[in-house]
Amino acid sequence: MVEISEEDIQLNVMEKTMPLKLYFIHFLAAGHMIPLCDIATLFASRGHHVTIITTPFNALTLRKSLPSHPFLRLHTVQFPSLEVALPDGIENISSVTDADQLANVFHATTTLQTPIQNFVEENPPDCIVADFLFPWVDDLAKNLKIPRLAFNGFSLFTICVLHSSHYSNSLLPHPITLNASPPKELTQFLHKMLETELRSYGLIVNNFAELDGEEYIRYYEKTTGHKAWHLGPVSLISRTPEEKAERGMKSVVSIHECVSWLDSKAENSVVYICFGSLCHFPDKQLYEIACGIEASGHGFIWVVPEKKGKEKERQEEKEKWMPEGFEERNAEKGMVIRGWAPQLVILNHRAIGAFLSHCGWNSIVEAVSGGVPMITYCPNPFRFDRESSY
Repeated sequence: MVEISEEDIQLNVMEKTMPLKLYFIHFLAAGHMIPLCDIATLFASRGHHVTIITTPFNALTLRKSLPSHPFLRLHTVQFPSLEVALPDGIENISSVTDADQLANVFHATTTLQTPIQNFVEENPPDCIVADFLFPWVDDLAKNLKIPRLAFNGFSLFTICVLHSSHYSNSLLPHPITLNASPPKELTQFLHKMLETELRSYGLIVNNFAELDGEEYIRYYEKTTGHKAWHLGPVSLISRTPEEKAERGMKSVVSIHECVSWLDSKAENSVVYICFGSLCHFPDKQLYEIACGIEASGHGFIWVVPEKKGKEKERQEEKEKWMPEGFEERNAEKGMVIRGWAPQLVILNHRAIGAFLSHCGWNSIVEAVSGGVPMITYCPNPFRFDRESSY
């Protein structure tokens, strides 16, 4: 007698189901764009017709990093550069250089509503999957009488903590202690976005149930009446080494150079240091980080956010944040990458023994997937110090 598993039944149902027409709308930030577009790739690999709605410069990045697939395509809408007073090419929070540009990119997400809405209404899909920072998609989907799935880039545990902080009578499964209160304006904004998210058909999470905890999945569904689906870690979606290197943005270092350097190091001997694309440290703090790296004596790869417009800075300016002779003294045991790095390639190399991280969810789930221990530090991701060159 042949036994049929539940998985076999699910696969059989999927094969008989007609392909769906799905639209994905990502927020204009690498930390949101990367996982949602990976999820779009996952749906396309299951035979569904997927369209990612994006802007021209973000599309250039996505074409290099997304796997080639017959069911996956991009649709671009013009970015309102003039309307929001941004230079050409600044279409992503990861590319901004100051707080004013940051605010203007946020404003652009509202301005993009009209062209995106026109495209969707003229070519209605079966379902829209949109970042929760586009609350207007909720009304668009309801008017078209189609489901909308929400995505926000957090773990479900984090969403549960935010939900509990908003509703004080909703006790979490475990006692949770916060060492500081989040800024009031930020929590008010997030709670407003999360309330709109709860009106969606369901939530897609870039995580796996074992890491979030089954008790938090039950807590979320019981206290909100909302459904959540765990589809991660999406960083494990199969892709070529070149696609991994270009994932998110174009890497400033070649994959060959990076892998060759790591190949020359002993197993678990290198510390990978990266605080994400949005953390802009003052020069004095970068200087202290450099001193600490050197004093540790360990091999390292240190990713420093690119200094926009400062690529040809004079030596005396450079030494405000890097000790004199730092790179020369550490040429053998260290690598400094100024700009975007091929993080997936690095984290999955045998030479990496630890990851000093800014606690971004994508970085955490990528490190967990690669089995890399983490040292975590959570700086202010939107700090632009006027006294600093960052």
